[in-house]
Amino acid sequence: MVCSDFSLCLHEAGGCRDDSTSSARLPLGSLLAPPPAAIMFTVCYSYLTLAHFLRHHRKEQAVMRALQSHGFYQSVAFRKILQGDEEGWNRKTTRASQLCEKHDEHTRFSHFSKYIEPNLGKQMVIVKPKQSVDLTKDWTSFIGSSVAPKDGSSSASKAQRGKENEFSFFFLLEASPPSKTNDGSVKLRDVSRDRVVKLSDLAVPVAWKPGEPFGILVQATPENFSKVGTAFMEGVLELDDGLYVDQIISVDVIGHPFNLVDPLVDKDLGLTLLDDEAGRKAEAGEDARVKSGRAERKKHSSHFTKRVEQRKRSVDEKDSSLMGGLKDPSSKPPNILVYSGSSPTQAEGIFQAASQALEGVLHRDEYVVYHLTRDQLKSHPWAENCALMVTVVGEGGAAEDPFTKEEFDIVSDYVVTGGKLLNLGVAMNFEVGQYAAAGRKSQAAPPTDIRYRPKHSADEVSFKTPFRQDKITVTSEDSAQSLVSLKGEEMVVQCSEDLGKVVHSKLPLVSLEQAPDENARSCLQQILADVLSRLQINCEPEWKLPDLTPCFLIAATTDTSSAFHNAVKPHLKDNKLSASPVSLRFTDNVADAEEKVNADLLTVLSDMTPSAAVFNARVYKSNLKSKVLGNLVMYTEVVPTTMTLFESFMHRVPKTVGVVAIASRQTKGKGRGGNKWLSPLGCAMFTSHIRLATGTKLASKLPFLQHVAALAVVEAIRTRPGYETLDLRVKWPNDIYYGSKQKIGGILVTSSSMGSDIHALIGIGFNVANSKPTLCVNDIIEEYNSKNHKNLATISVEEVIAWTMNVLETMIGDFQREGHLHFCKRYYTRWLHGNTVVHLEKQEGPEVTVIGLDGSGYLEVKDKNGKFISLQPDGNSFDMLHNLIEMKKR
Repeated sequence: MVCSDFSLCLHEAGGCRDDSTSSARLPLGSLLAPPPAAIMFTVCYSYLTLAHFLRHHRKEQAVMRALQSHGFYQSVAFRKILQGDEEGWNRKTTRASQLCEKHDEHTRFSHFSKYIEPNLGKQMVIVKPKQSVDLTKDWTSFIGSSVAPKDGSSSASKAQRGKENEFSFFFLLEASPPSKTNDGSVKLRDVSRDRVVKLSDLAVPVAWKPGEPFGILVQATPENFSKVGTAFMEGVLELDDGLYVDQIISVDVIGHPFNLVDPLVDKDLGLTLLDDEAGRKAEAGEDARVKSGRAERKKHSSHFTKRVEQRKRSVDEKDSSLMGGLKDPSSKPPNILVYSGSSPTQAEGIFQAASQALEGVLHRDEYVVYHLTRDQLKSHPWAENCALMVTVVGEGGAAEDPFTKEEFDIVSDYVVTGGKLLNLGVAMNFEVGQYAAAGRKSQAAPPTDIRYRPKHSADEVSFKTPFRQDKITVTSEDSAQSLVSLKGEEMVVQCSEDLGKVVHSKLPLVSLEQAPDENARSCLQQILADVLSRLQINCEPEWKLPDLTPCFLIAATTDTSSAFHNAVKPHLKDNKLSASPVSLRFTDNVADAEEKVNADLLTVLSDMTPSAAVFNARVYKSNLKSKVLGNLVMYTEVVPTTMTLFESFMHRVPKTVGVVAIASRQTKGKGRGGNKWLSPLGCAMFTSHIRLATGTKLASKLPFLQHVAALAVVEAIRTRPGYETLDLRVKWPNDIYYGSKQKIGGILVTSSSMGSDIHALIGIGFNVANSKPTLCVNDIIEEYNSKNHKNLATISVEEVIAWTMNVLETMIGDFQREGHLHFCKRYYTRWLHGNTVVHLEKQEGPEVTVIGLDGSGYLEVKDKNGKFISLQPDGNSFDMLHNLIEMKKR
């Protein structure tokens, strides 16, 4: 009704202004008076302004009344009306938000009927009982916030609060990342700026929680809360960082958030804020052991404070990730570390079994499983890149070889600062969960019926399995959850330990050889996958190792193809070129080639090209400008590793043939020092054969070859027009980094001598179009475009490999002519370590300054006494995070 009146008034006013003829006939006096249409417009505008003000005021009052009537014992929530859910939240839920704690099944939801905005798809809802947020579960306080939960209750003294006019509510906002415009800037709401209501003007931020949904806890007076709620309902609420608010709900709070200014040092994260009486009961119920444990934890070890400092350093990066910048991957793929005791006869076998079980359910392209020895537990900075720690020992091992207090403190500090632990058989006493090992005399229980309901499944499975006769106990049921039990006895229990999570299990989840049959093995794998997902580890239980595929031999010219075939033909027997570890069998029959591929025998299809969808030979050839390097491609879609394909022919092919082996996937990718190299699709994985005449400059200083190769990959990108400022760098001895923290590539070089030549194989892995497990160059390009309003094209694997061959051939030629000093000048413009002060071996070790590469290609450092020390790259490595050079044990 109002809208139609307003349209009529505008129409009449417009008609009056257009009638110039009639206006000219008016007497002068009448021209001085406002025209009737203008008066009508003013009246309408005033009416509409007043009506809007009154309507807005009534909405705020409705929120205030709801808060006064229900706010102390119930939650007031504002949310979108979901399709098919017009009557409120799904009745099966027991909480109003994923960020709230679960309540009992009697949780109820009801509309506040006077405040529903069907046109805007919004509603206000009353939730009973009042919802609560546990701030100890990955919440972090806002730096500089002067308001934080006190050591009292947000809901305690409710009766007294009701008598006061000025008090604060905590309320939770669920938010989602903002949309972006084409130029990468935050897209603001299509609302008149004079109507926008900013949250920061009405509430004080208390804490935030990353993830989906993103959580923000704020504090405000009832009056301001009503303004925030009304602004949300009207679609005019705005956060300073552009986040979209999806839901608002008043809550109680439990515990303290992680404090970035005064992190955990004198605070007990187990303190609850629900009410004083409950707090007294909880305190009275604690046994002496738990109290002792809390007191002991206030004396934090150096490992703990280092973890806290890291957490502080990472907060700004997490914020930028949330706001649409490059994600914050660790400098290397996240590790899963397996501790299997210190028994020399058992530890390796236990680790191998555990590794096989874990790799059977893990997402293949995201994690690397490594063995964590007892010495490494105490001496290495393993925790920073550890996504999950697994502790598992043989039967009786936990009792015979327990952690010392120092060792347990290291593990405990890792957990309470946010680490994840899966414990299978090691005696540990955490604050919430305790695992007591029965010892060697108590053998595993015989196979027993276990019933289990897998996650996201309504069907229960039953299987027989042995289990350890140990004991799992918990001191707080609110912080623990039983996942599997047998006749009231806990088999698998998940515990929240401050910021971290621990799962204790008596079932042989990573010792699948103990399963009596295939059904038990399958069920144990399901439980393992469920447990890992609860520990925020991505699983892919149905993943299977891809089948190996034949090789395509792709020559740049017919002369190159002929030269290769003429060189190997005399050595063929039944078309087979035998060698260890891989033999080659040449054929022109595709079906036959696919059938006979295995790890020891690779079939080779000559003069054929693979599908452009997996490797575009035309793109590769058009970008290849080198004379020899890379002029013959051995492309294999899936192969164990490209490093083992050369033994049968590299000493036989002429100098005019430069073979490069390329794969789309590797099932056993190799890294330096025995490390594993993950091989996801989109990663450039290739090995190039290099021949150096003995006595030449580079052959005499062979350690330089890996530095030449690393620089060649960086320069292959940074010498392209427009890509010069991409911050790709080299890290000693053989890594490729983006900036100083994010590894995106690595080099592995092996060599052998035959006659007057040195034959080197340069294996390269470089993240081109794969955003996992860390970061790729195309992510960097897209981020650069967004920030600088550029339109650089992303690049392909084929282009990167061809460009690298071009630059590598040129650099080797330059080195042979000019020597190492000329090379070092260019190398230092891209490396990360000039004049860096580091420690040898450990953080308490001798302090030295990095000088550069010495005449042999080793790292040269200078100690405080001015003594120069050379460190060979074989076995030593540079830890960028801690400014450490980890020394090879000799």
